[in-house]
This record gives sequence, C-alpha cells and structure tokens, in this order.
Amino acid sequence: MKLKLILLLPFFWCISARAQNGKLLLIGGGAENISSTTSWNYEAFNWAVAQSANKKVAILHYETTTTSDFENYFRNSCGATAVKSFIVNGTGASNAALVNEISEYDVFYFRGGDQWQYYSLWKGKLIEDAIHTKFSNGGVICGTSAGLAILSGTLFTAQNGECYSNGAVKNTNLITITLKNDFLEMMPGFVFDSHFTNRGRMGRLVSFMANWKNKTGEIIVGIGVDEITALAIGSNGSATAYGAGTVNIYRLSENSTFATATVLAVDSLETAQLSHGKTINLNDFEVGGFTNDLVPEETIETFSSKIYISGGDILGTANTDLLTKFAVEGTANDPIIVFTGTETTLAQSYKVKLNELGASNVTVYQATSVNANNSEIATSIQATSKFLFINNSSTVFIPQFFNSTGVAGAALKNAFQSRILTLAFIGDNARFCGQKVLGNYITDQANASISEGLALLKTAVIIPKTFERPASGTVTTYWHGTNSAIPYAMVKQEIKNGIWLNDDNYIIFKGDDGLAKFTVYGTSPVIVLSQHNTKGELVTQTYSGTGTPDKKGAFDFMYLSFLKANQEYVLGEYVPSITGISNNIETSSISIYPNPANKSFFIKADKEIRQVFLYDIIGSKKYAIAINSTEVIIDIEKLNLPKGVYFIKLITYDSQIFTRKIVLN
Repeated sequence: MKLKLILLLPFFWCISARAQNGKLLLIGGGAENISSTTSWNYEAFNWAVAQSANKKVAILHYETTTTSDFENYFRNSCGATAVKSFIVNGTGASNAALVNEISEYDVFYFRGGDQWQYYSLWKGKLIEDAIHTKFSNGGVICGTSAGLAILSGTLFTAQNGECYSNGAVKNTNLITITLKNDFLEMMPGFVFDSHFTNRGRMGRLVSFMANWKNKTGEIIVGIGVDEITALAIGSNGSATAYGAGTVNIYRLSENSTFATATVLAVDSLETAQLSHGKTINLNDFEVGGFTNDLVPEETIETFSSKIYISGGDILGTANTDLLTKFAVEGTANDPIIVFTGTETTLAQSYKVKLNELGASNVTVYQATSVNANNSEIATSIQATSKFLFINNSSTVFIPQFFNSTGVAGAALKNAFQSRILTLAFIGDNARFCGQKVLGNYITDQANASISEGLALLKTAVIIPKTFERPASGTVTTYWHGTNSAIPYAMVKQEIKNGIWLNDDNYIIFKGDDGLAKFTVYGTSPVIVLSQHNTKGELVTQTYSGTGTPDKKGAFDFMYLSFLKANQEYVLGEYVPSITGISNNIETSSISIYPNPANKSFFIKADKEIRQVFLYDIIGSKKYAIAINSTEVIIDIEKLNLPKGVYFIKLITYDSQIFTRKIVLN
C-alpha cells in the first residue's frame, strides 16, 4: 500500500509531497454563507472547484450527511458539475465500491466534527489511499474545522479530548497534546489548527510545535486559520487567504529554538497574520499584498519608576507573590495607597493581604469623578510613593479622575511625572499602563474600543486575563477578544509591542542602562508580539460582504515570543524622563551606519567610547568589546548572528550611556 511506502520513506515523501499536483483548501470552521456572491467563502470555494479537473465535488463525513442547500451552492454558485455527500464510517472506509465512487470526484471536502473519528476510522483504510491518490493526481482536498486538522503533516488527533491554550503553555507535555504524523500528511512539516482566534488557540498551536520539536527533533511550521476564513494552497506552495478573519503562520527564526523545559518558551517566532487576498509562498514564506508601512511613533521608553503589572484580578499565587515583593519595597512603614472603583471589596482584600505581608500603612481610596477634587486624597498622594491600582473602570479612572482638573487627579499626575515611585497595576487595570487602553476586550469583541492610556509604557499595549474563563457566557466570545485585541491595536495605532498576561503571571518593568525591559514571573509564559519593519492593515472582509468587519489586524511580519519565569524582555531604548536619577541621559551624539546592516556597521561618537555591547531583542548579551576610540567597526559576519533587531549599548569614558537599535540583515 502507498501508506507503507510513506512510513518507510518519510524523507522522500516530504520532498515529493511538496512537488505533487494536488491543492489544499484549509477552512477554519464556522458557518458558510451560501446566499451571497460577496460572502467570505465565495472566492475560496470557487477557487477549489476551478482548480479541479472535472469540477465534481464529494462532501465527506464519518457519520452525517450535509444539506441539499450546501450541495446546490457548489453547483449553482461555484461551477461544480456534480456534487454528492458521502458517509464514510469505519465500514465504509474499506468499502471498495464506495471508495471507487468517491474517487470519481476531483474535489474532496471534509466536514467538521472530531478529528479523532477521522483518524481512528479512516487510518490504513482504502479511503486513505484514495485521498493520497487523488492528491497526487492533482485533486483538490478541502477541510473545515476537524476536516482541516487531518490534512497537516503533524496532526493533533484529539485522542484524549480537547486541548486548551492555558494548560498547553504551562506544560507542553500535557496529556491532551496528542500528535501523530502517520495519517494523511498532505503537508509534511506543518501542523494546522482551526477556530483559531475565536477559541484562543495561539498558545496551543505553538505548544504543538514545541512538543513535536522536543520529542522528535523535527521543526514544523504552524498555521492557524480563523473561523469564516480559508487558506487556498496551490500545487507550487503559493497560498492565498480568503475570508473575514486571519490566517496565522508561525515558524522558528534562524538559530532560535524551543526551550526543553515543560513551560513553553521560545524567542522571536517569525509571525504573519494574513487577511483576505493576501498571499504567502510556503516554500520561502515571502508574504505579498500588504502595502501600508506601520511606523510606531513611540520607540523609546522614558518612565523612571518601577511598575508591577499582573494579568489577573484574583488573589491567587501570582498576585500573592507580586504583593510579597511590592510590600517590602522601601520599608514596612512606607504608606501605600490602593486606588479602586466604586466596588471596594476586592481592593479591601488586597489591603488585608498587604497588611499580612508586613505593610502597616495601607489606605484604600475610590478613584471616581467625585473624589477627583478631594484635597485629603491629594495630600495623601503627595506623601506617598507606592500606589496599587485594582478594579478601576477604564471609562472613569483615566478621563474622570487622572485627567481631571481636580486637585487629587492633578496630584497623582504630578507624582507620575516628577517623582520616583513604585506602582502596581492588577489584572484588568494592567491595560492602563500602555499607550492605549483596549476596551470591550472581554464582553464585546465586535465593538472593541481603543482609548488613551496612561502611557507609562509608551511602546506597548497590554491585555490581561488572556486565558481566564468567564463566570458566564461562552469561552469562545471571551477568548476571541483577548486574543485579537493586541494585533488589532498594534496595527490600527502602529504600536511597537503587545503584551499578553494571564492569571498565572506578572511582569516587573524598570528601565536600566539604556534598555527598557521587564522581567517575567509566574508559572505561565508571558506572550509578546513586536513590530519590525512591518506592513499591515485592518481586516475589511465580512461574513456576507456587507456590514462592519471584525476588529482584527493583519500584517506581513512580526516577532512572537513566549517568555518563562525570570526571563527578561527589551521593549526598546530607555531614556529616563526624570533628571538626577541616572547618568544615562544623553548630552552627546552618536551615529550608526548603515542601518539596516548586512556585513558590518560603523559607530561614530563625538567623545571616546570605552565599551560597546550588543543585545538581542530579549536582552541577552551577544557581543562586547572594550575600546578607546571615537570610532569602531563591528564585523557582523564574524559574529554569526541571525538576522533581526538588536540593541547597541555604548559607554563613554565620562560614563555616559547610549542605546541604539540596529537591524541586521
């Protein structure tokens, strides 16, 4: 059988599979619109029929048939000459007459359901051989939802049930991560996932990639397709996205790899997020169709205070650990102000915990419009250097308290601008730290909003509660918003970094030695998306072709990192805004050229340089040299570094520190 040949010769199968005449249509699930020629699926389904030889469509499932309306759609709207639905159960999978009849069709469309059923009922049967033969002879193989999953070279079988991102990122050896490469293998070297953004599957797809690499040594590429979205892949590897969502591609950067630890950890995955009509060549991963350059306005962090930022409201392990560190900043007698909204129960529980941890002077205030002009609060702010923010409303705290003309709001704003503080933003209020605040990120993703943040981190936007389950409502609605909000804001507002946090982690930000960086804490990785010479746009296609599109961003290239406990991440350069606290304020000038650089680059300063350091994007030192000159040349070829974004730190003989960004090509 052909299957045996595949198992004996996996390497040659990998080569030949990419050279086959077959085509694939990967559909992320969700309802098809069969009533409009402007719908999300119209072009994709027409592509599938047009690519086939006889334009005959077989719709396959392991237990149920489809509706006559869906069959008629292929005939009447997609140009199919014949359409028929087939039930191929365990018995039918080996029925020669049934399989021969199916083989007369040149488009195979696998419906959704349970990929374990497909795997367990069809593996090693005549139907599997028929699918291989059809693909080899130029057929078009389509799959939606579970039908998509079974087409990848490495298949998530779901043998042990569903796998969720919140568990997968904390344990890449989770029992529910069941991967196989002995079934259809339409695309060796790839793993596919469906319902991608809607069900928050970014974490689990990358965990699949890490699990497979650590168990087999094989590097695979992840493709995640949103609901009501499709990726059409030609026989030459050229692919086009269709639909109202995005197609997400993840692959390891050169010289990057997954940590062997249980927790998912990887630096700088190369990431693309395609919208309707955008293309990618799956041989060299060249993306086409984007024309709008995204140029972040803010690339330097200036906030001089330390910031604790957590991903969940609950007083669990991560936030207790955060409070333990926060409480001992300075001395136990240092006053702490907890700012909260109209509901104070949660804030009071944090006060009690701080008292238990040794902080003896904790006061809770409501940061409301009524208190914005409260002189007692203003006086307390002026005497305090430690502030914690929890359960404040984004529509009240910033516009009606912090930015008000009242004395309390003015006192807090002045403290941020003129004093060295220790701040903690808990759970939902983590959003406030960023350049923008993402609203409706939980309850109403379709109407997600963007408002002004405190911009304590000017180069970032933050989403907490990434994997949290809602108290009521569907998980799909909840995770849809938390996962899509950051790319949407980064594209729409051209923001450099996006940070996903959750209940099981937190970060501490503190600028140091010219680098704006944070350190990760907790049992779940912090996820960071970062722009680098990116082109992008907002999604414009809708379900029917009319109406308002989902609030989603698409782009050709960004870096995605999963950071485990104690890792550091560099957001960008750091030039403190408050004078007198650091010798890092630049009073001289330097130039670095060319930038981007290919083989080498030059550094020239107007004073003598003592040391030069080169750091990668997460703050790891890659090169250091001691010199005594105003000029230096760095030979990139000898350093053998992968292409990407790096930071150069210079220290002069009068102890000035300079930080600059450089792109190595």
